Amino acid sequence: RNVYKDLRQIELACDSQEDVDSWKASFLRAGVYPEKDQTESEDGAQENTFSMDPQLERQVETIRNLVDSYVGIINKSIRDLMPKTIMHLMINNTKDFIPGELLAFLYSSSDQASLMEESAEQAQRREEMLRMYHALREALAIIGDISTSTVSTPVPPPVDDTWLQ
Repeated sequence: RNVYKDLRQIELACDSQEDVDSWKASFLRAGVYPEKDQTESEDGAQENTFSMDPQLERQVETIRNLVDSYVGIINKSIRDLMPKTIMHLMINNTKDFIPGELLAFLYSSSDQASLMEESAEQAQRREEMLRMYHALREALAIIGDISTSTVSTPVPPPVDDTWLQ
């Protein structure tokens, strides 16, 4: 049971340095790590645990930036490819379903002639389209006759109204 869950500091008293090292190793195995920025040395002075080489720190930061960029690119690619992949799978499954199962079901139905009949609404729509087609053809023929047979006459000259004065 973790009694010191919310505490950030634990005081430990031991008889020898070996006991201190043993306790530290036990804490490390249990997942309790010392503060990353400052730790106590044996003589009581504070020393910095992150005293790495500046060149190494820059290399680590560069690698971290490259990894972050790579993860961003992968994330964007996955977001872009996911809808395309889903649509591809849907179309392929539909393409396999139509000849495999749907046609077999349609052919196994009892009355195939009724499947090929034109519905009443479709027949009415077809008749209406044919009437409209013939009416438009007749209208175009009339318009063509009017434009070829119309003769234009020149405009008469203006009236001389000087004698009115």
